[in-house]
Amino acid sequence: MGFRPPKPLRDEFEALARREERSPSDALIEAMHDWVKRKRRERAAEQEQPEAP
Repeated sequence: MGFRPPKPLRDEFEALARREERSPSDALIEAMHDWVKRKRRERAAEQEQPEAP
């Protein structure tokens, strides 16, 4: 997977990872896990809602 986020976003992300003494790769993996979990919760909530008449 290859991508280049906008430089300001990348710079802030890397700075935050450094402050927490983590590698950017480790922080990115955590962010991906969090995003996937959020999407799973959203989809589950959508399936639980009854359809409008």
